[in-house]
This record gives sequence, structure tokens and C-alpha cells, in this order.
Amino acid sequence: MIGSHSTSTNDPPSSSSSSSSSIIPPSSSSSSIMSPSSEVKVLDPPPPQSSSSLSRSQFVERVRHSNQACQQGDFSLAIQLYSEALTFHPHNYILYSNRSAAYIRVGRYSPAHNDAIKAQLINPKWP
Repeated sequence: MIGSHSTSTNDPPSSSSSSSSSIIPPSSSSSSIMSPSSEVKVLDPPPPQSSSSLSRSQFVERVRHSNQACQQGDFSLAIQLYSEALTFHPHNYILYSNRSAAYIRVGRYSPAHNDAIKAQLINPKWP
């Protein structure tokens, strides 16, 4: 669960922006062993939105900002942003995995463990 997470699947990434699956490009090439992934692949179509949920563009922004916060060492902000993104896409195992790694970096091991378990329950093949 800890480390730089690859988001590759058996399918090559789509270059079309109209695809229901998209890759959010990394904001920088820097990474460390404990930092969450700088890429997040949106794997499932988002659930229907309620008036309180994020729009797709807000979701993408939260994910980008959370990845940037991790790269800059602001793990508390990253946790907040991953949590907001998860309200829009609650079955995204990569977001749970990334938030788990951020929790570890701030010494919050119980929620890190819970998120790691959620990631693996959603996708049993996830490391």
C-alpha cells in the first residue's frame, strides 16, 4: 500500500478526452518512496451527483491539488482534498490508497490502515 503507486492496467491509457476513463497528468515528475501516486486514473463512471457533491471538474481539481500537496509535503491538506474527492467518487481505490499513504506521513496509522483495507476491498488485486 505504501509507495509510489502505478495506475497502469491491461488497457493502454486513452488519449481521448471524451473517454469515460481519464488519467490526470502528474503536476511534476518528483516523487519519493512514501509519496502517493502523482497520477490518478478514474476507473468507474462517477455516481449520480447530488446537490452537495462535486462536479467532475471540481473532482479533477481536488485530485490534482491533493497530489501537489503530497509532493510539497502538506499531507494534512492532501488528506482533506482526497476526502473531498472521495465524496464524488467513493469507489476509487487509488484515492483510498493515496490517502492511506498521506495518513501514514502524518502518523495517523489507524485511518491509514482503514483506507488501505478499503482500497483492497474495492480492488482485491491492488497491492
